[in-house]
Amino acid sequence: MPDENSIGGLTAGELQVATWWVRNGAAVRKAGYTALIALCAILWGYTLWGLLDAYAISYPRESRLTRDIALNQQYLAALESDRPQSVAISEVSVYQSTDNRLDMGVTITNPNPQWWAEFNYRFNVSGEDTPLRSGYVLPQGEQQVLELGYKAETKGARSASFAVENVRWHRVDPYFVSGSYPDFKAKRFNLQFLDVTYDSNLTVGNKKVGQTSFTLVNDSAFGYWGVDLVIRLERAGNTIAIQQVKVTNLQPGEKRLMQIVWPDNPAGTTQTEITPQVNLLDAGSYLTTQYFK
Repeated sequence: MPDENSIGGLTAGELQVATWWVRNGAAVRKAGYTALIALCAILWGYTLWGLLDAYAISYPRESRLTRDIALNQQYLAALESDRPQSVAISEVSVYQSTDNRLDMGVTITNPNPQWWAEFNYRFNVSGEDTPLRSGYVLPQGEQQVLELGYKAETKGARSASFAVENVRWHRVDPYFVSGSYPDFKAKRFNLQFLDVTYDSNLTVGNKKVGQTSFTLVNDSAFGYWGVDLVIRLERAGNTIAIQQVKVTNLQPGEKRLMQIVWPDNPAGTTQTEITPQVNLLDAGSYLTTQYFK
Protein backbone atom coordinates (compact mmCIF):
# COMPACT_ATOMS: atom_id res chain seq x y z
CA MET A 1 0.00 0.00 0.00
CA PRO A 2 1.28 3.51 -0.75
CA ASP A 3 2.49 5.54 2.25
CA GLU A 4 -0.37 7.67 3.51
CA ASN A 5 2.11 10.40 4.64
CA SER A 6 3.67 10.85 1.19
CA ILE A 7 2.58 13.21 -1.56
CA GLY A 8 3.77 12.62 -5.08
CA GLY A 9 6.34 10.14 -3.81
CA LEU A 10 7.85 12.65 -1.31
CA THR A 11 7.72 12.16 2.40
CA ALA A 12 6.56 14.84 4.77
CA GLY A 13 10.17 15.57 5.79
CA GLU A 14 11.29 15.93 2.22
CA LEU A 15 8.34 18.19 1.56
CA GLN A 16 9.36 20.38 4.51
CA VAL A 17 12.93 20.59 3.22
CA ALA A 18 11.74 21.39 -0.27
CA THR A 19 9.35 23.99 1.08
CA TRP A 20 12.19 25.59 3.17
CA TRP A 21 14.48 25.69 0.14
CA VAL A 22 11.80 27.27 -2.02
CA ARG A 23 11.27 29.92 0.61
CA ASN A 24 14.96 30.46 1.57
CA GLY A 25 17.04 29.22 -1.39
CA ALA A 26 17.54 32.68 -2.80
CA ALA A 27 18.70 33.97 0.58
CA VAL A 28 21.08 31.01 0.99
CA ARG A 29 22.56 31.59 -2.47
CA LYS A 30 22.90 35.28 -1.70
CA ALA A 31 24.64 34.52 1.60
CA GLY A 32 26.97 32.09 -0.20
CA TYR A 33 27.84 34.62 -2.84
CA THR A 34 28.37 37.20 -0.12
CA ALA A 35 30.67 34.86 1.81
CA LEU A 36 32.59 33.99 -1.38
CA ILE A 37 32.96 37.66 -2.25
CA ALA A 38 34.11 38.39 1.32
CA LEU A 39 36.68 35.56 1.13
CA CYS A 40 37.95 36.84 -2.20
CA ALA A 41 38.08 40.35 -0.79
CA ILE A 42 40.09 39.10 2.19
CA LEU A 43 42.50 37.18 -0.02
CA TRP A 44 42.90 40.08 -2.43
CA GLY A 45 43.26 42.50 0.47
CA TYR A 46 45.98 40.34 2.03
CA THR A 47 47.76 40.12 -1.31
CA LEU A 48 47.53 43.87 -1.91
CA TRP A 49 48.66 44.58 1.66
CA GLY A 50 51.63 42.27 1.15
CA LEU A 51 52.59 44.09 -2.03
CA LEU A 52 52.09 47.49 -0.39
CA ASP A 53 54.12 46.47 2.65
CA ALA A 54 56.88 44.94 0.55
CA TYR A 55 57.35 47.86 -1.84
CA ALA A 56 56.06 50.91 0.02
CA ILE A 57 56.54 50.26 3.75
CA SER A 58 58.99 47.48 4.62
CA TYR A 59 61.25 47.77 1.59
CA PRO A 60 62.54 51.29 2.35
CA ARG A 61 63.06 50.32 5.99
CA GLU A 62 64.79 47.06 5.12
CA SER A 63 66.89 48.77 2.46
CA ARG A 64 68.00 51.26 5.11
CA LEU A 65 68.87 48.37 7.41
CA THR A 66 70.98 46.83 4.66
CA ARG A 67 72.68 50.15 4.04
CA ASP A 68 73.22 50.65 7.78
CA ILE A 69 74.74 47.19 8.07
CA ALA A 70 77.08 47.94 5.17
CA LEU A 71 78.03 51.28 6.74
CA ASN A 72 78.58 49.61 10.10
CA GLN A 73 80.84 47.07 8.43
CA GLN A 74 82.82 49.92 6.91
CA TYR A 75 83.04 51.65 10.30
CA LEU A 76 84.17 48.41 11.93
CA ALA A 77 86.75 47.88 9.20
CA ALA A 78 87.99 51.44 9.68
CA LEU A 79 88.19 50.97 13.44
CA GLU A 80 89.99 47.67 13.01
CA SER A 81 92.51 49.19 10.62
CA ASP A 82 93.03 52.12 13.00
CA ARG A 83 93.56 49.91 16.02
CA PRO A 84 97.22 49.61 17.07
CA GLN A 85 98.87 46.40 15.92
CA SER A 86 100.88 44.30 18.33
CA VAL A 87 104.59 44.93 18.71
CA ALA A 88 107.16 42.34 17.67
CA ILE A 89 109.60 41.05 20.28
CA SER A 90 112.88 39.39 19.38
CA GLU A 91 114.34 36.39 21.13
CA VAL A 92 116.09 37.09 24.42
CA SER A 93 119.86 37.50 24.21
CA VAL A 94 121.88 36.61 27.29
CA TYR A 95 125.52 37.61 27.86
CA GLN A 96 127.83 36.54 30.65
CA SER A 97 129.23 39.50 32.58
CA THR A 98 131.67 39.96 35.46
CA ASP A 99 131.15 38.24 38.81
CA ASN A 100 128.82 35.65 37.24
CA ARG A 101 126.28 38.31 36.37
CA LEU A 102 124.02 38.25 33.32
CA ASP A 103 123.17 40.95 30.80
CA MET A 104 119.88 40.34 28.98
CA GLY A 105 118.17 42.19 26.18
CA VAL A 106 115.43 42.08 23.56
CA THR A 107 114.49 44.31 20.64
CA ILE A 108 110.88 45.54 20.55
CA THR A 109 109.59 46.75 17.17
CA ASN A 110 106.49 48.93 16.85
CA PRO A 111 104.91 48.73 13.33
CA ASN A 112 102.32 51.46 14.00
CA PRO A 113 102.90 54.88 12.39
CA GLN A 114 100.45 56.75 14.67
CA TRP A 115 100.71 54.88 17.98
CA TRP A 116 103.37 54.56 20.64
CA ALA A 117 103.31 52.43 23.76
CA GLU A 118 104.41 52.42 27.37
CA PHE A 119 104.69 49.15 29.24
CA ASN A 120 106.18 47.29 32.16
CA TYR A 121 108.49 44.34 31.65
CA ARG A 122 110.62 41.78 33.37
CA PHE A 123 112.91 38.90 32.43
CA ASN A 124 112.76 35.40 33.86
CA VAL A 125 116.00 33.46 34.33
CA SER A 126 115.57 29.79 35.23
CA GLY A 127 112.40 30.59 37.18
CA GLU A 128 113.75 33.79 38.76
CA ASP A 129 111.97 37.05 37.91
CA THR A 130 114.00 40.21 37.49
CA PRO A 131 112.59 43.47 38.96
CA LEU A 132 109.60 45.00 37.14
CA ARG A 133 110.74 47.95 35.04
CA SER A 134 109.17 50.49 32.70
CA GLY A 135 109.77 50.89 28.97
CA TYR A 136 108.40 52.52 25.85
CA VAL A 137 108.56 52.16 22.08
CA LEU A 138 107.96 55.00 19.63
CA PRO A 139 105.99 54.88 16.33
CA GLN A 140 107.64 52.67 13.71
CA GLY A 141 110.63 52.41 16.01
CA GLU A 142 112.84 49.79 17.61
CA GLN A 143 113.63 49.85 21.31
CA GLN A 144 116.43 47.96 23.04
CA VAL A 145 115.06 46.73 26.38
CA LEU A 146 117.74 45.55 28.79
CA GLU A 147 118.40 44.06 32.20
CA LEU A 148 122.07 44.45 33.02
CA GLY A 149 124.19 42.93 35.76
CA TYR A 150 121.57 40.51 37.09
CA LYS A 151 123.02 37.90 39.43
CA ALA A 152 120.95 34.75 39.22
CA GLU A 153 120.76 32.43 42.21
CA THR A 154 120.70 29.42 39.88
CA LYS A 155 124.24 28.46 38.98
CA GLY A 156 125.06 28.34 35.30
CA ALA A 157 121.79 30.03 34.23
CA ARG A 158 122.13 31.17 30.61
CA SER A 159 118.59 31.11 29.19
CA ALA A 160 115.87 33.66 29.84
CA SER A 161 112.36 34.62 28.79
CA PHE A 162 110.71 38.02 28.53
CA ALA A 163 107.27 39.18 29.68
CA VAL A 164 105.42 42.45 29.00
CA GLU A 165 102.71 43.77 31.31
CA ASN A 166 100.36 46.76 31.48
CA VAL A 167 100.71 47.92 27.86
CA ARG A 168 99.34 51.46 27.45
CA TRP A 169 98.87 52.72 23.89
CA HIS A 170 98.96 56.44 23.04
CA ARG A 171 97.92 57.99 19.74
CA VAL A 172 100.33 60.55 18.32
CA ASP A 173 98.78 64.01 18.58
CA PRO A 174 98.96 65.58 15.07
CA TYR A 175 99.15 69.06 16.60
CA PHE A 176 102.25 68.23 18.61
CA VAL A 177 104.09 66.69 15.65
CA SER A 178 102.86 69.29 13.12
CA GLY A 179 101.10 66.57 11.17
CA SER A 180 104.15 64.36 10.53
CA TYR A 181 105.93 62.30 13.17
CA PRO A 182 108.84 61.32 10.84
CA ASP A 183 109.56 65.02 10.17
CA PHE A 184 109.16 65.75 13.87
CA LYS A 185 111.71 63.05 14.72
CA ALA A 186 114.17 64.08 12.02
CA LYS A 187 114.13 67.69 13.23
CA ARG A 188 114.52 66.90 16.93
CA PHE A 189 116.76 63.86 17.09
CA ASN A 190 119.99 63.97 15.15
CA LEU A 191 122.82 62.40 17.13
CA GLN A 192 126.09 61.37 15.53
CA PHE A 193 128.94 59.21 16.81
CA LEU A 194 132.35 60.13 15.43
CA ASP A 195 135.73 58.41 15.68
CA VAL A 196 134.41 55.23 17.28
CA THR A 197 137.30 53.04 18.49
CA TYR A 198 137.82 50.05 20.75
CA ASP A 199 141.02 49.63 22.77
CA SER A 200 141.63 46.22 24.33
CA ASN A 201 144.99 47.14 25.90
CA LEU A 202 143.86 49.60 28.57
CA THR A 203 145.33 48.66 31.97
CA VAL A 204 143.49 49.42 35.19
CA GLY A 205 145.50 48.33 38.22
CA ASN A 206 146.92 44.98 37.22
CA LYS A 207 144.08 44.07 34.84
CA LYS A 208 143.57 44.79 31.18
CA VAL A 209 140.16 46.09 30.29
CA GLY A 210 138.52 47.24 27.08
CA GLN A 211 137.42 50.76 26.29
CA THR A 212 135.11 52.17 23.65
CA SER A 213 135.78 55.80 22.78
CA PHE A 214 133.82 58.14 20.52
CA THR A 215 132.61 61.70 20.18
CA LEU A 216 128.89 62.23 20.65
CA VAL A 217 127.56 65.13 18.55
CA ASN A 218 124.07 66.53 19.13
CA ASP A 219 123.54 68.00 15.68
CA SER A 220 120.08 69.42 16.42
CA ALA A 221 118.58 72.49 18.07
CA PHE A 222 117.13 70.49 20.96
CA GLY A 223 118.71 69.41 24.22
CA TYR A 224 117.81 66.47 26.46
CA TRP A 225 117.89 65.82 30.18
CA GLY A 226 118.96 62.25 29.51
CA VAL A 227 119.76 60.09 26.48
CA ASP A 228 120.30 56.35 26.85
CA LEU A 229 123.09 54.91 24.70
CA VAL A 230 122.94 51.17 24.09
CA ILE A 231 126.44 50.03 23.14
CA ARG A 232 127.10 46.61 21.63
CA LEU A 233 130.43 44.99 20.92
CA GLU A 234 130.34 42.69 17.91
CA ARG A 235 132.52 39.97 16.50
CA ALA A 236 131.89 38.62 12.99
CA GLY A 237 128.46 40.24 13.01
CA ASN A 238 127.39 38.73 16.35
CA THR A 239 126.90 40.70 19.56
CA ILE A 240 129.24 39.48 22.28
CA ALA A 241 128.70 42.14 24.95
CA ILE A 242 126.19 44.88 25.67
CA GLN A 243 126.12 47.94 27.91
CA GLN A 244 123.93 50.98 28.48
CA VAL A 245 124.99 54.44 29.66
CA LYS A 246 122.94 57.57 30.24
CA VAL A 247 124.18 60.86 28.86
CA THR A 248 122.75 63.66 31.01
CA ASN A 249 122.13 67.31 30.22
CA LEU A 250 123.01 67.04 26.53
CA GLN A 251 122.95 70.57 25.11
CA PRO A 252 121.92 71.55 21.54
CA GLY A 253 124.94 71.40 19.22
CA GLU A 254 127.14 69.90 21.95
CA LYS A 255 130.10 67.63 21.23
CA ARG A 256 131.05 65.31 24.06
CA LEU A 257 133.90 62.80 24.30
CA MET A 258 132.64 59.45 25.62
CA GLN A 259 134.76 56.63 27.05
CA ILE A 260 133.06 53.38 28.03
CA VAL A 261 135.02 50.77 29.99
CA TRP A 262 134.45 47.03 29.49
CA PRO A 263 135.83 45.14 32.49
CA ASP A 264 135.46 41.78 30.68
CA ASN A 265 137.44 43.02 27.66
CA PRO A 266 135.77 40.62 25.18
CA ALA A 267 138.32 39.09 22.84
CA GLY A 268 138.05 39.54 19.10
CA THR A 269 135.90 42.67 19.10
CA THR A 270 135.72 43.97 15.56
CA GLN A 271 132.94 46.57 15.69
CA THR A 272 131.05 48.80 18.11
CA GLU A 273 127.38 49.61 17.50
CA ILE A 274 125.75 52.54 19.32
CA THR A 275 121.98 53.10 19.53
CA PRO A 276 120.62 56.30 21.13
CA GLN A 277 117.23 56.18 22.84
CA VAL A 278 115.03 58.97 24.19
CA ASN A 279 111.27 59.40 24.37
CA LEU A 280 110.73 62.21 21.87
CA LEU A 281 107.00 62.35 22.66
CA ASP A 282 107.58 63.06 26.35
CA ALA A 283 107.89 66.78 27.09
CA GLY A 284 109.93 65.91 30.16
CA SER A 285 112.75 64.58 27.98
CA TYR A 286 113.71 68.04 26.70
CA LEU A 287 115.81 70.68 28.40
CA THR A 288 113.16 73.31 27.54
CA THR A 289 109.41 73.18 27.05
CA GLN A 290 109.57 74.76 23.57
CA TYR A 291 110.17 71.47 21.79
CA PHE A 292 106.98 71.54 19.70
CA LYS A 293 107.89 74.72 17.82
